[in-house]
Amino acid sequence: MQTFDYLFRPRSVAIVGASSNPDSRTNQNFLEPLLVLRYPGRIYPVNPHVSEVMGLKAYANVRDIPEPVDYVLCALPAPMTPQLMRDCVAARAKVVAMFTAGFSETGEAEGARLEAEITEIARRGNVRLIGPNCLGVHCPGAGISLEPDIPPKDSGVSFFSQSGGNAREIILAGAERQVFFNKLVSYGNAADLNESDFLEHFAADNDTRIIGAYIEGPKEPLRFRRVLSRTAAAKPVILLKGGRTHAGNGAVASHTGALSGSKQIWDALCQQTGAVQVGSLEEMVDTILAFSCLKPPRGRRVGLVGIGGGTSVLAADGCESAGLVVPPFPAEVRRELREFIPSAGTGLRNPLDSAADVYWEPASFARAAEIVARWDGIDVLFVMLNATAALRRGLETMRAQIKAIIEVGHRIDKPLIMILRTADIAKAEHMAREAQDECLTAGFPVYRCYDRAARAISHVIGYHETTSHR
Repeated sequence: MQTFDYLFRPRSVAIVGASSNPDSRTNQNFLEPLLVLRYPGRIYPVNPHVSEVMGLKAYANVRDIPEPVDYVLCALPAPMTPQLMRDCVAARAKVVAMFTAGFSETGEAEGARLEAEITEIARRGNVRLIGPNCLGVHCPGAGISLEPDIPPKDSGVSFFSQSGGNAREIILAGAERQVFFNKLVSYGNAADLNESDFLEHFAADNDTRIIGAYIEGPKEPLRFRRVLSRTAAAKPVILLKGGRTHAGNGAVASHTGALSGSKQIWDALCQQTGAVQVGSLEEMVDTILAFSCLKPPRGRRVGLVGIGGGTSVLAADGCESAGLVVPPFPAEVRRELREFIPSAGTGLRNPLDSAADVYWEPASFARAAEIVARWDGIDVLFVMLNATAALRRGLETMRAQIKAIIEVGHRIDKPLIMILRTADIAKAEHMAREAQDECLTAGFPVYRCYDRAARAISHVIGYHETTSHR
């Protein structure tokens, strides 16, 4: 087995600092998820003060465990970690994930000294180290999870994050949109294994089609650039850079102790390597969703179908601001639409602002969308449904609309993107959530506003434009 086999498919896990108190943070973070997901390997709680933890035999020291452990999770105080690393070396452990904080990220000499010491012990003893100041691995298919309530589902998406909190948030936010992560690692201070290692592994991993990352500052900038350029040529790499501003850069120093680098440097890096850069966790999920669901569009021309004059104006603005093109419909398309869409209160230029009678008649609205989609002058179809307007009509009406549009999506040869507007109204959000699940299950990405959808599809188009010329 290789390092990443021990990490993502360990045959045994030891949790150092597990407690007889089931509500302890260590148990909740690490031991309980293994039990919930019925981890198939062997679990070894380590605590010299108890004989049993959550029904499992406890060991006083990793040296007492009857086999070399593949994956060790450490939740001991920082001053105790050098001895733990010596014990792991003696026990021939393979990988240690150091949940413990209090190292170089503190900015204090003692923390930096401790980090250097445990790293040197690990390297001399041929033990690989993740962290410190991290949550370690999330690989639900192997029974290891940071969020055990999220069901294990194959997705082809892998992620590495310098922040444990951001790692957890993206797992939860992704699941809301049916974006699941095959493999994810929170790696903290990156004293040993770092972002270049994880990127290189995911590049070679046949189960990974899309790679996402939250990075505050690479440990080996030149190596990272080389690996990023090589990887982005083969599969999408979506980067969220923490510390792009002066204030953010200062926060990075106290979070993971990383050297952040300027926004201009990262902009140039992504431009040169073909990596996709996003500005928030929300945009990260939006973009992963688009890459997951959509085949590459042929170009940047979009057709917009919905209802409401003002909404149509804002939709066109959002698309052009994201670098998309909104071409006017030609006379033949307008003539075909005019056969069943009245002149009063509508707009047939692109965006298509359909009449209320057409919008609320699922077959007619779907017909309008299909006419627009068949036109050779667009590459992507956006369809907007308004959940706030549907509140008076009821859920069944929206279900019928969704069903009709999904059928159109299966017939056309262009990417279909759904917009479900809710204006943050709770009742509308409840209605939209069910509709969203139907669309996602059918394979069509769903967004709450044109702006977010436009940015996501623009990232997909930009990536394929860049890689096709490399």
